[in-house]
Amino acid sequence: MLERRALLGASAMLAAMLPPPRGANAALPFTAASLPIPDGLRDRLELAARPKVRALPRRRMDLDFAVLLMRTGYQAVADELDFVAMNQFQQEFFLFRQAEWERYREGLPRLQQGDLSDAAYFDFISFCQHATIAAEMRRGSQVVARPAELANNAVLPAAHAERVGDVLLQKIYEKYERLAPKVPPSTQQLSAELMCDGVRRLADIFEINDYMLSSRVERVPNGVEFALVVPATLWSQQVLALRGDLRNDYEVKVVFAWFRRCNVPVTCTTRFEQGTQVVHTFTWPVGYLA
Repeated sequence: MLERRALLGASAMLAAMLPPPRGANAALPFTAASLPIPDGLRDRLELAARPKVRALPRRRMDLDFAVLLMRTGYQAVADELDFVAMNQFQQEFFLFRQAEWERYREGLPRLQQGDLSDAAYFDFISFCQHATIAAEMRRGSQVVARPAELANNAVLPAAHAERVGDVLLQKIYEKYERLAPKVPPSTQQLSAELMCDGVRRLADIFEINDYMLSSRVERVPNGVEFALVVPATLWSQQVLALRGDLRNDYEVKVVFAWFRRCNVPVTCTTRFEQGTQVVHTFTWPVGYLA
């Protein structure tokens, strides 16, 4: 009874702290990591705020592409960042996956473990991988040999995202040489339309591999908007954002890598719309590109 009262009290406190919702397109109002309440209650509130797991129309992902996404996230931990012993990471990953599986499967009772081509399963396992990576980043063992520039745990999420993006973009160039956007020579003047076309080409490659049902890329003032309809990480991107964890937005990481190759500085904001769409807006400095 006391625990229930405490939970209700914390919920009321949270409601008082948050602004009123602005409709279905509103951004997530908080992250679980930011709540000023005990961890146990924060965990309960985070679970209550998660989007519902539900069956959605999804294509089967290309298996090689799905494996590439998962493997790249793992290898950035195992081979480059060196912030956790791999036997510890694998154990924590297993335990987290085991703890989350039945809860996730309640919404998808026919879901089978291990089928990476099933976007619903990929959504789950990618969430588990990134949540585990995020937890280990916060702990960041100093026993493991780490490069000096990565000694601060706070820099690990950005370093992981950059490495994943660079590796995935390179793999895309190797497999889709004719489809991938060309990096313009240093003598060529860059334009907003050229950058938009590059993002569109990358979106096409993700779509070819059935990562999402469809996509839309268009110019916006001082940037590019990239919308994905029912991506394979629709649920997990929302939950990881809610938890304040490392994101599994592979498409964002690849687009950032493309902009880095073009020496165009950008930032990115993400919103979730209509329960089925993830929309990323990449913005460069005002007046940087015509």
